[in-house]
Amino acid sequence: MSSIVEDICELLDSYNGRDKVVRLTCYAFKLYGCIKGEKPWQTAGSRLSNARMMLRLFDDIPMIRHTYNYGLGRHESSKMAALLGVLANMVDQAFLPVEKACWLHEVGILKLSPRTADTLEIVSTALWAASLYISLIQTFRSMRHLWWSRGCLKNCSENGGAEARDSLDVRLTLQAVTAGKLCLDIAHAVSCLPPGWLWGERIGPTKVAAVATTSSIIGIALYFARKRLLK
Repeated sequence: MSSIVEDICELLDSYNGRDKVVRLTCYAFKLYGCIKGEKPWQTAGSRLSNARMMLRLFDDIPMIRHTYNYGLGRHESSKMAALLGVLANMVDQAFLPVEKACWLHEVGILKLSPRTADTLEIVSTALWAASLYISLIQTFRSMRHLWWSRGCLKNCSENGGAEARDSLDVRLTLQAVTAGKLCLDIAHAVSCLPPGWLWGERIGPTKVAAVATTSSIIGIALYFARKRLLK
């Protein structure tokens, strides 16, 4: 019991961990509100979503540091991996000020025409979806590399090779689950785009909340799985 409590406290003590919990609560409230038709639950979920966004207002400096440290990805194993890393950083770096501009307009500090405000909202959502798509490609590449490494172990000694293969199997499983989560997140992000953008606004709010809730549960499960299995 104490171990479970310690794990939960450790999750909540970190910024990313607490964000996972708030995200799950946010979409669980929205899902319950949509199913039951109760607006207070949906409002509570929306306010938790706003709380997550407020915390992201201060992500610029850590993101700039991360982008600077990553550079052109010369430490990566291939040029494609470096290109994807640089592209992911560029998209994430662009997303933050766009989201900030949307928030400043929403609270009335930044005066924008309705057309410009709508364009910024679309750009913000499109950058979110693009970031997820790049992460999905990176995950697939990582899975391919792990699968190739597992194949190379067939010629290793029986004991050492089996142990290493087991470790790679665990990593492959975690990466496969991560890919599934990213697919759910992409479905969620694109559904927030206006009509005419793929399946934008074609998925009802209840289904969107269900997709986001499922993704959030998987995210927390992955956190604990990595903590337990990748030691």
